[in-house]
Amino acid sequence: MTENIVYLLREDHTPVEIIENFKRHLPDGFSLTFSSDTDSDEKRRGLITEADYIIVYGRSFGDFDVAKKAKIFQVLSAGYDRLDLDAFNKAGIPVCNNGGANAPTVAENIILFSLMLYHKVLLHHNGLQNGEWIGHVNAMSMYELRGKQIGIIGLGNIGRQVAGIAKGFQCPVVVHDVVDVPDALKKELSVQQVPLDELLATSDVVTAHVPLDASTRGMMNKDVFKKMKNSALYIAASRGPVTVEADLIAALDQGEIAGAGVDVFEDEPTATDNPLFGRENVIVTPHNAGTSVDTWTRRMEFAFANIQRVSKGEKPLAVVNGL
Repeated sequence: MTENIVYLLREDHTPVEIIENFKRHLPDGFSLTFSSDTDSDEKRRGLITEADYIIVYGRSFGDFDVAKKAKIFQVLSAGYDRLDLDAFNKAGIPVCNNGGANAPTVAENIILFSLMLYHKVLLHHNGLQNGEWIGHVNAMSMYELRGKQIGIIGLGNIGRQVAGIAKGFQCPVVVHDVVDVPDALKKELSVQQVPLDELLATSDVVTAHVPLDASTRGMMNKDVFKKMKNSALYIAASRGPVTVEADLIAALDQGEIAGAGVDVFEDEPTATDNPLFGRENVIVTPHNAGTSVDTWTRRMEFAFANIQRVSKGEKPLAVVNGL
C-alpha cells in the first residue's frame, strides 16, 4: 500500500532543481505531492487530509483539524520557531528538524566570515572594484585566524561543526551551554566549557548557535557586547531575533567590538537601508549560510530516512517537541 507524503514549500525558498531531486529519490512505496504557498487553502487542506507524512520548508502550519493521518511533521531546516509545538503535541504529531543537515555549511560560513573580517577582504575587494590599489596600508589591523580563541554559545550540531573546523586553524575553543557537555565530547572536540561571562571576556570570535525561544530571544544584547573584547568579532547565524540588532549596531559604532558577520536579521527580508549595510567591518548575507547543494542533499536524505523509519514502526530522529 502506497503511503502519501506532502511537501509544503515556499516557491521562493526552493529551486525547481531541488523539487526534481526529491522526485527522483523518492523511496519505493511512497507518493510525493508538492503544495506551494500559492495554492488555495482548499487544495492545500485537501492534500494534508490524505497525508501520512508532511515535509515543510519555510512555512508555518495550522491545519491540525485535517492532519488526522499525519505520523510525522518533518522540517527541512534546523530552526522550528515558526511552529506552535504545543499544538503539535495536542495533535500527537512528532515534529523533527533536519538533524544537523545544514550544520557543516553553516560552520564553514562562520569560519569564512571570520577570515574575511580578519583579512579585510571587503575593504580590499571594494577598493580594487573602485580603482584603488590599497596595498599594505592596513597591514597593522589585519590578522590571522590561526590561534585565535573561538567562543561558541550553544554546542549543538552547528556548534560542534564549528569546533571541529576551528581545530584545523589551531584555535582554542571555549563553549557555553545550558547543559553540561559530556567529558567525552569535550575531549573529542578539544573544547573547554566555561561560564558565559568568561567566554565573552576572553574570546576573539563569538558565535551563537541556539534555537529561538523565549529564553534566547534578545540574548545577544548591549550587556553582552560590552563584555566582549574591543578586538573581537561577533558572528550571527542562528535566528535573527537572538540578536538585538540596534545593540549590535551601537556596539560597532562605539568600537565595543571590531566587526561582525550577520546572516540573520530581526526582520527578514531586512530593510534595504539597514544600518549594518555598507560597513567594511561587517559581512552581511541573506540568511543563506546554511545553503548549498550538499546541504539540500542531506536534508532530503534525512527526511526520507526519517519517514521510512516511522513507516517501519520505529521512532523518528531529531524530534523537537518531545513526542
